Amino acid sequence: MRKKVLLIAFYEETPLSIQNVSRRMAFLGKALSEDSCDITWIKSGFSHSKKQNLHGSSVQWVNEHFKIIHVPGIGYKRNVCLRRYLHDWICAKQMLPVLKTIGSVDTIVCSNQNTAASYFACQFAKKRRIPFLFDLRDPWPDVFPYAVTNKWLQYLVKLAIKPDQYLLKRILKGSSAIISMSQGILHWGLTKITNTEKTTKVFYLSTTKDVILTKQQTDVFSKKYALMLARKTFRVFYISKWGINFQPSLLVELARRMQNETVDFILCGDGDYGDKIRKEVAFLSNVFLPGYLSHEEAYFLAKHCHCGIVFISNESLEQVTKVTGTFPNKTFFHFMCGLPLLNGMPGELSTIVEQYGIGLNFYENDLQQLQKSILSLRSDDSLRRAMAKRSRLFFEEHANPEKAYTEYAQFVKGFLRV
Repeated sequence: MRKKVLLIAFYEETPLSIQNVSRRMAFLGKALSEDSCDITWIKSGFSHSKKQNLHGSSVQWVNEHFKIIHVPGIGYKRNVCLRRYLHDWICAKQMLPVLKTIGSVDTIVCSNQNTAASYFACQFAKKRRIPFLFDLRDPWPDVFPYAVTNKWLQYLVKLAIKPDQYLLKRILKGSSAIISMSQGILHWGLTKITNTEKTTKVFYLSTTKDVILTKQQTDVFSKKYALMLARKTFRVFYISKWGINFQPSLLVELARRMQNETVDFILCGDGDYGDKIRKEVAFLSNVFLPGYLSHEEAYFLAKHCHCGIVFISNESLEQVTKVTGTFPNKTFFHFMCGLPLLNGMPGELSTIVEQYGIGLNFYENDLQQLQKSILSLRSDDSLRRAMAKRSRLFFEEHANPEKAYTEYAQFVKGFLRV
């Protein structure tokens, strides 16, 4: 008999099909639905990434055992604003009648990005004695004060989030198990319920699928980038959505300093900082801006680069260091491509880079240290190739979604009611 699992995660995008899942809860739902479970996922009909009401109040079947129920909200234009907070509460309230009509449930897996909804779900599980697994995705709501720079406003925001912090503590205490996408965020959550025994597990975000290019794709990309690849340079690969947290201004300044070093910077992506970056690189011959790319095209470029780089922008360093470390999802793309990693992220990722020998760390966005690391890899190709092999091996053993979410699904099934 198939078991029934309820997933709750409001901010992930709705998958177009079971073949095109690309986010954490979708991967988990797919794995469970293919392993004798019926899945219902409750989420917002509002697209967080596109800031559009794409699905409203609707139901979508991803496969015959995987259903998505969208609940409406009011939407918002900025990630940190009062309207988003109200949107969260409205969505949480809209979820309540769905819970009442959902029928028998054998376990619940809930993401923490909507505190109100998580609390309601936790209470629902408690009353019905349903195992409740809480997946910590972000240091929410503790990151809110660091989204503003004014000290007085920051103080007011800290006061405003105290009710949510209280609810979060209640959820953590009431959960059957606490899951996280990194050790750093798991530690952050556990510090809120000290002296409380909990079953815990880390499953990396790991939403980057393995890429295999067709001959036609390889031919098309080779022709498109022929002039760039003909340059006899050491190529540094960077990819992100260019927002306040992740954008390549630091690398533009580094490229300016290294114009005479035969080092090229391939900066993939676009976003709110796009116009600014394009102006900054207008007269730099060692910077290339391919724009937003498919995984296949980005993979092609990455495989023709010598190292990759991840870091968080100067504007957000305080948030990361004062709240918790972070583990950018694009990191796994670098591992999948087998790139040595130049890592500027503090915390867990820096430990992994050092422990597994898959790259070099630099700290506090120190340009001089970063430049030295690039030149070090350029001058020692045997070291670079060894790091590249270990980078790919880390992906295969720890970050391939086919493996990671099969293991996550088995963990969830261990909590199913008999």
